Amino acid sequence: YAARRPIPPSRLQHSESMAYMRAGNFTAAGQPEIVVGCGVAPIVSERFQAPAAGTAYSLLFGITHPTSRGSLRISGPELDDRLIIDPAYLETGRDRELFRQALEAARTIGHRDELASWRERELLPGALNGAAEIDDFIARSVITHHHPCGTCRMGKDPDAVVDADLRLKTLDNLRVVDASIMPNLTAGPIHAAVLAIAETFARRHREILQS
Repeated sequence: YAARRPIPPSRLQHSESMAYMRAGNFTAAGQPEIVVGCGVAPIVSERFQAPAAGTAYSLLFGITHPTSRGSLRISGPELDDRLIIDPAYLETGRDRELFRQALEAARTIGHRDELASWRERELLPGALNGAAEIDDFIARSVITHHHPCGTCRMGKDPDAVVDADLRLKTLDNLRVVDASIMPNLTAGPIHAAVLAIAETFARRHREILQS
């Protein structure tokens, strides 16, 4: 949204608020499925030209538990060979439908009377005629939320990479203690979960060393 008045710099890393909401029949008990965040720095994907800082703000929209699954592969045997990363966004119909609902929620909030003193006009997406144009805008807008996790998933099944003690199954005396061991996404940013993983691991192994 273009702003009626200058937008002051953020005190909270550009994100002033996050609203987690349920969405139709997709929601498990007590679990939010869509999120709308207010970014005072205008934030857009690389497919769009961002307005100058201080002249606009963004209402970011997304889904909390996507069912689309990407892939991470090696490209060669050397340590400096590039990884091949395919996020595979929007691969499932469920994710596409939830993104439509998240966009609708963001626009509903963005056009509220309470924001009238800040809102000059909507810059993106503008007029959208039908589901195809909505889906096209979402596909051009989608970016990562910069909280990757799960590439060394913890679990008991054969496909899990680490066990409950965070031991890498294929090598002796090696443990993984970071966001990659999370078996599922959290609804919100993963920082608190990562701290809990690290602190639990440190406490458990301190007790072992002291026993």
